[in-house]
Amino acid sequence: MRRTRAVRHVIGLTASLPTPVNNTTSRAIRSLGSLSPAVSFTSRTAAIANPSTRSKTKSLPLLQSGIQVHQKRLLRLDPSPDKTVRTQAGNMSSPPYNALTLYTAGTPNGLKPTIVLEELGLKYDVRGINIMTNEQKEPWFLEINPNGRIPALKDGDLRVFESGAIMLYLTDMYDKEKKFTYEYGSGLYYEMMSWLMFQMGGIGPMQGQANHFRAMAPVYSAYGIKRYLDETKRLYGVLEIRLSKADWLAGDKYTIADMANYAWVRAGPLFLDIDMSEFPGVDKWMKRIEERPAVQSARKIPNSNRTDEELTKMIEGMKARVDALKGTDKDEPSKI
Repeated sequence: MRRTRAVRHVIGLTASLPTPVNNTTSRAIRSLGSLSPAVSFTSRTAAIANPSTRSKTKSLPLLQSGIQVHQKRLLRLDPSPDKTVRTQAGNMSSPPYNALTLYTAGTPNGLKPTIVLEELGLKYDVRGINIMTNEQKEPWFLEINPNGRIPALKDGDLRVFESGAIMLYLTDMYDKEKKFTYEYGSGLYYEMMSWLMFQMGGIGPMQGQANHFRAMAPVYSAYGIKRYLDETKRLYGVLEIRLSKADWLAGDKYTIADMANYAWVRAGPLFLDIDMSEFPGVDKWMKRIEERPAVQSARKIPNSNRTDEELTKMIEGMKARVDALKGTDKDEPSKI
């Protein structure tokens, strides 16, 4: 039994060795350190389970010598719903748990996982977070997302935070038919991941700053507005290079990469007065996505009780407030 437990943990192992260590043991350690987890793990377990094959297993003296083998989990999570994992408390089921709650608000990042949930037709609860009162900074929410930002997701007791991570979790666990993703490890999977990270590291941060300086800042900063608006337009130009020649960002189908970028690009004309005729490929792509029923449903979550016309009027008022700061003591260029 002790040997069986030891072998179960030979996945990306570390070993503490008794001294002295002879050459036979050193060779055995080297062989274990170069294990292919999926193959050697199975064969070594089988060898100990079957006494007739013990003599064929060169690593058996290593286990008999009292070496302590510790598990170091390096394998990517297998999303199979019937899989169980071993813990000190015993067997525990692994995700998905089919008990989804989305904590969100009506922002581009909040929209991203909502689109995935709606496209997959999943049952989930919504907990709207009032970011105007900093509800996302309250202790109960920080237990779900230590960064104090929306969105966040719970699946049973499992938490997932950061919008891109939530999108990946949902497709890993619930998109078994790969409708909105690609097979893990394939070239198209990494193409999709590249465009997803392009949004996470580029369009999201840069356009977020542009939106702030244009419509939310307590000062008027011509420098801030120009810097981030110019960078946002440059990033739209990168999308245009791809979408002027293809319908979708990765491969020939609509994926979470499209959903993530769309959630931000749709706000460009509204907040930043970007003329989408400068980016015809992006404009056509955006309209294709907007026509999807799941996207139309996602845009209404959480329910703000505002129509699109009311939202447009509110944002125009926000921009007018910032514009009114020009020439005042809150006009930053006068202080540069």
